[in-house]
Amino acid sequence: MKRFALGSPAAVSTALLWVAPLCLIAGATAGIVSDRWDWVPLTLLSVGAGALLLWLILQSRVSGGFWGRRSTQMSTNAILTVVAVIALLGVVNVLGNRYSVDIDLTENQSFTLAVETRDVLQNLKEPVQVLVFDTNAASRDRLLLEQYRRHANNQFSFEFVDPQAQPSLAREYNVTQVGQVIVKAGTKTQRIDEDLSESNLTPALIRVTSDRTVTAYFTTGHNELPLTGGSASLSEVAKLLEQRDVELLPLNLLEKGKVPEDANVIVVAGPRQPFLRLEEDLLKDYLNRGGSLLLMLDVDVNVGLADLLKDWGLTLDNRWVIDGSGVGQQVGLGPDTIIVTTYGNHPITQRFAQGPSVFPRAQAIRIEPVKDDDIVELALSGSQTWAETDWQSGDLEFTEGVDTLGPLPLAVAITRTLSEEPAKQARLVVFGDSEFATDGVIAYQGINSDLFVNSVLWLGDRNQQELSLRPRQTTNRRLQLNVATSRWIEVSAVLLLPLLGFGLAVFLWWRRR
Repeated sequence: MKRFALGSPAAVSTALLWVAPLCLIAGATAGIVSDRWDWVPLTLLSVGAGALLLWLILQSRVSGGFWGRRSTQMSTNAILTVVAVIALLGVVNVLGNRYSVDIDLTENQSFTLAVETRDVLQNLKEPVQVLVFDTNAASRDRLLLEQYRRHANNQFSFEFVDPQAQPSLAREYNVTQVGQVIVKAGTKTQRIDEDLSESNLTPALIRVTSDRTVTAYFTTGHNELPLTGGSASLSEVAKLLEQRDVELLPLNLLEKGKVPEDANVIVVAGPRQPFLRLEEDLLKDYLNRGGSLLLMLDVDVNVGLADLLKDWGLTLDNRWVIDGSGVGQQVGLGPDTIIVTTYGNHPITQRFAQGPSVFPRAQAIRIEPVKDDDIVELALSGSQTWAETDWQSGDLEFTEGVDTLGPLPLAVAITRTLSEEPAKQARLVVFGDSEFATDGVIAYQGINSDLFVNSVLWLGDRNQQELSLRPRQTTNRRLQLNVATSRWIEVSAVLLLPLLGFGLAVFLWWRRR
């Protein structure tokens, strides 16, 4: 064993050989783990690099001909190769992090942000911060937030907060349980209590960055659909509207005597009793002043709004639309329930593609266009549907020359220009059914809620990017087996397959004897 005198060049060289890698590794580890390249990791890296340089200088003095040795040259080549590979990997990771490409192979694009969300993120005018009060959040939440950050042009950030470690911050935002999410922009905040998803995060972003609130008045006094209650209410769509910063207020036209000045939209949802002449005149005057009106009118109900509809070139057909294709019956619906997959080119429906919506006991809307009005048939029944004249008798069969064959418009949107200077428009949306927006029908997982919410937002003159965004539905691909099949698979796996393997082994042994 070689012995070196303390302080000799050989001893110093050996010490430097130990100090250099230790300092380099310590400095790199400190910077990577803390994600902060401050004076501590930089000092360690500098000491390590200096020690390595001194070792190389001393080594050439201690060992003559050090640089000319074959072992030195091979070691140097190996070190340079390792450094080059590490540098290449670093460059690839930096480029991958900055110019990442995601490929979503799921059936319904579960891990791809919707076009509406990307529009909202790219048009953010102020920084938005998301605080997730949960240190053990699911990886899907972090993945979702990372996607938002990548599309937001440095205007979106998020942080996972431990409410136990930062109780003052939890109290500031009135956080009462783990998992709650706070969306913050400037002085405005929005809390998300349910599981984090695109369908509730994007509306929260819109709400905290919007400088305008839409006020929607729902008429009362005619036995309209309630905003709260069970399956026959509008509670689900009302909740969606409130998430989008739409204020919902009741309006009794007889008691009020006028339409409130702050009304952006008036909704008439399934009245069962007629409007009086005074009420109809108030609604007509509201439209003539540039208002927006949503009518959801059912078959065989005299709503007293015939003159208003006539002024806009519309007439209610007052016959059930019947589906003769049998599609609805396959999923447990009757022939009087229409499944719509055809929509007009309109901001309310332009991103629906072929998504289904369900209309129970709907009537068609007859259109006689008024000059210069922009009319779009929002929802159309299929070619195998018809308007049944004798629907009250229950004899639902198409009669040539009596019934009207589809496609038939079940919803219509009209824009009327009242003046060019200053620009003023009136908007009207009419559905030949009110039940389509109730909780019981929305449970069918169609896009009924989108139709209603988008109609209110469009009438309220919201930007197209702020329209409804429904959650992605995961297709159930579970294999359902009956008892006999399950037992057969169990017997095959536990008994037949092992016996088959054992039999093949015995056969091969016998052949090789």
